[in-house]
Amino acid sequence: MRFRDWEAVRKELKSVGTYLKNHPRAIAIGGTALVYYGLKRSTRDIDLAFPTQGECFWFAEALRESGYELRKGEAVWRFIDFERDLYIDISYGKIGDVSPSQAMFSRLKEERIDEMSVWIPALEDLFIMKACHSIDTYETDAIGDAKRIYEKIDMKIVHNELRNQNERVNEKVKRWLSEFVERK
Repeated sequence: MRFRDWEAVRKELKSVGTYLKNHPRAIAIGGTALVYYGLKRSTRDIDLAFPTQGECFWFAEALRESGYELRKGEAVWRFIDFERDLYIDISYGKIGDVSPSQAMFSRLKEERIDEMSVWIPALEDLFIMKACHSIDTYETDAIGDAKRIYEKIDMKIVHNELRNQNERVNEKVKRWLSEFVERK
């Protein structure tokens, strides 16, 4: 199954939210955020990052109680609802190599889903995240996603944000940007 639009994502998060005992803040990343912006028609899974480990654990517990099963990975925990063929990936802290900065937090847009706050990154920040991911894996959909974002962003914001990131992030984004320039 796929999440065909933002309303389908909201509906699933609302369903899981009925099992929450606390009220976490989640950051929608990857394809989930692109669906929010209408830059992707659907996504196979819901991708969420939590600012703190505690918030991630609260949500993980709600996922278990709502019928999802955990398949723990190194950086991301994948929860699967085998009956409905649904996937939700969660993590906390860094988003891949990217450390959410104060400036990134100031650009987040809040979506309230009952008692849960779901934050949507600015397109510039999504581009940085996608570029860091795509340059390593060269996944076709990730490359397409990054290109769709690239056409809509303010590069001044990207360059300012790169000052807040580590050298590894800077190197990956600059390599990615050079590939975009070469392909034009």
